[in-house]
Amino acid sequence: MAPNLNKLGHQNERHLTLLRYGLIGVCATVVHAGILWSLVTFANLRPSFATILGFLAAFSVSYVGHYYFTFRSTEPHRRALPRFLAVALSGAILNWLIFVIVNDSFQFDYWIAFLVAVIAVPIFVFVMSGRVAFKKV
Repeated sequence: MAPNLNKLGHQNERHLTLLRYGLIGVCATVVHAGILWSLVTFANLRPSFATILGFLAAFSVSYVGHYYFTFRSTEPHRRALPRFLAVALSGAILNWLIFVIVNDSFQFDYWIAFLVAVIAVPIFVFVMSGRVAFKKV
């Protein structure tokens, strides 16, 4: 029985999309971590506040990278940007809640909160970006 080439092509494209998502995610995470570390270390900001600023700074890296590289969107920016902003803000809220729970409530080091957020938030944002932000209407 011959393999279904359409199905294989779709699976390969999905794997490439995940790889591209990961590459952009690493870039955005480095920006986020750098801002977080700088604000906590040099400005003495609370990690749960500094993470919001770091997340927002990484937004432009994420949007541009995911629009052009990850999802190769052809949606007009006037449609894709507000949808991605809604997804990113949802991710920022999830990120903030993780910091409040892990760092503020349980008093764990903010890098543990960051690790939990780096695992949970990208999964959420990937699913929502593909289904909401960059999907053709």
